[in-house]
Amino acid sequence: MPVITVNNIGVHYREQGEAQQPALLLIHGLGCSLKYWACVFDAQELANYRILAVDLPGFGLSDKPETYDYSLLSQADIVFACIQSLQIQNLTVIGHSMGGSIAILLAHKYPELVRRLLVIEPNLKASDAHLSQDIIQDSETEFIQRYEEFRRTAIMTVQDWFVNSHRADIEGYMSDLLQTTPISMYRSARSLITVTTGDTLLTQFQHLTLHKYFLIGGETMKTRRIPQNLQNGNVHTVIVPGVGHMMMIDNPLLFNQTLASILR
Repeated sequence: MPVITVNNIGVHYREQGEAQQPALLLIHGLGCSLKYWACVFDAQELANYRILAVDLPGFGLSDKPETYDYSLLSQADIVFACIQSLQIQNLTVIGHSMGGSIAILLAHKYPELVRRLLVIEPNLKASDAHLSQDIIQDSETEFIQRYEEFRRTAIMTVQDWFVNSHRADIEGYMSDLLQTTPISMYRSARSLITVTTGDTLLTQFQHLTLHKYFLIGGETMKTRRIPQNLQNGNVHTVIVPGVGHMMMIDNPLLFNQTLASILR
């Protein structure tokens, strides 16, 4: 798969479709990679779209420089630079978990760029980000020292993200986690908690003047509620039945059908 260099960072990406087709940009979550969007590239329902997914710096096969700050706003700027370089227009942005938070920042900073926004169980409040909360209990130096231990214990948090906790799915995520560095994980988590402390990101999401959708899994609803602010606002909420946080893995067919229905 190709690599594009932006701000001296090599960003791994996957793309299919024609330049004149409406575009879907896919942004993954913490510890993930673009491979989690494989079902979208395979979806017949979405064959008429130009589809682009990136490995954020620090994740997947993209560069992981130790000097990069890995802040969510910096990541949004990297994504913006990729969009400009690839000359993508008529854009729908789809972000999952931390990627949903980055997608909101992207749409807020570059409102002329994004036509429509779909966020899948985004981290809107710090209380949503359990893995990140665990990570930042230590200083960066301490986290680097205990990184091997963290990777062993993170499986306890991760298994709740998948419906039925399929071993292959959990091991797949942990394999992606092994591609990250302690610095990229720690700084991303720290920025995520900083950005979602208070109501700033939630307010920015509410105030975006575009078509926007909040997707949440029916299984997730057992332990997490839709923010009250969104229930009273101009955000379209979609509950996807029978799936959890990793809904694109839990039920790819239903996930693709849901996207296609929203985009229609």
